Amino acid sequence: MVNVTSIGQLEEQLRASQAAYGDFASPTGLSASDAYHVHRDADAAKAKLIPIINTLQTLVDRVRSSVYSFLVATEAELEHGQSQSGLFVRAQEYVNGALAQYAPKSLEQFVAAQDRLYGGSQEDLAHALTSCRRMLKSLADHLYPATGESVAGIDGIERSMSDDQYRNRLLEYVRQVLGRHGHSAVIQKTLDSLGARLKSLDSLASKGVHDDVTAAEAETCVVWTYLLAADLIRLADGTSALLAANESSPGND
Repeated sequence: MVNVTSIGQLEEQLRASQAAYGDFASPTGLSASDAYHVHRDADAAKAKLIPIINTLQTLVDRVRSSVYSFLVATEAELEHGQSQSGLFVRAQEYVNGALAQYAPKSLEQFVAAQDRLYGGSQEDLAHALTSCRRMLKSLADHLYPATGESVAGIDGIERSMSDDQYRNRLLEYVRQVLGRHGHSAVIQKTLDSLGARLKSLDSLASKGVHDDVTAAEAETCVVWTYLLAADLIRLADGTSALLAANESSPGND
């Protein structure tokens, strides 16, 4: 059962019932017979009020207890969150600010992917994955615009730098940036890892087009895309740990 009465009304009803219960006082100067009837009627009226008072008191106590528990839990969550969220807030602020500067279209598409997640329908989830792919392509368009040419990678294999081959363009961008700072073995390891991440994300994004996708898969794709974009942006602005690591690698001049 649900009681839709406000807490203020419940408290007012409780006070009125308690006042009515206390008003049943026996008048003086009555005969024994009249006093008997007055006491009997008063007791009967009080008996009817007791369960009403008990019910109202129970409801008020439950509301107070629930509010208290909620406030205590909320305070604990806020205190815990404040101590843990600083790192993540700073990271998010950095990535969002950097994307707005280097590739604002990518940021718009990432926001669109997040918004789609809240919808929850299969169509929304599929659109979220599509937005992730578009975000990476927009980032590739900024970092390494399509040339239509083929470029030999560190492994000697020729790869197309066409508009649709955004994965190749991102990998070539990373190769060129790291090549100015690092050791070939470190570069190859980095490219292998980045290539695997890009391939996994592309496969996951493709699932949204051809098959049903779960909310967990869509959320994973959005998070991975965001983290990958952060790594690429840090290479672009020179704050990536990979740059420092490559410069300190053995064999560098």
